Amino acid sequence: MEQPYKNEKLEEFNNFIKYRKVAVIGLGVSNAPLLDYLFDKKAKVTVFDEKDINSIPKELLNKLTAYSFDYYFGKGCLENLKNFVMVIRSPSCLPTREELKKEQERGAIITTEIELLMKMCPR
Repeated sequence: MEQPYKNEKLEEFNNFIKYRKVAVIGLGVSNAPLLDYLFDKKAKVTVFDEKDINSIPKELLNKLTAYSFDYYFGKGCLENLKNFVMVIRSPSCLPTREELKKEQERGAIITTEIELLMKMCPR
C-alpha cells in the first residue's frame, strides 16, 4: 500500500512556529484565516492593524480575545513591532517600512502568506 503524501516543508514550518513570537500585520481577508492556523499550531501571536479598533469586525475582535492574542490597532501600531521571530505582513504593508526593516535587522523573518505558500508547495 502506498504511503500518503507528507509535506515535510509544512511540518518543518509548523514545528518552527510552535511557541514562537509571530506578528501578523493586517486583519484583512488574507490574514484573518491565518489566525486560526497559528492558534492551532500554538504560535504566540500579536496582531497589528492601522485601522482604529472600532473599524475591526466584532467577530475578529472576539477571536483575538478567545485566542488570547495580543493586538495593537491604529496609526503608529507598528511602533510595538519588536522581537518577533516571524512577521507575516499583508500585501498592503510594504517591506520597505522602517519598522519592518528594523525587525528584520534584529533577525525576524519578514514574509507574507503567499510567500509561505510558495515555499511550502510541493514542486
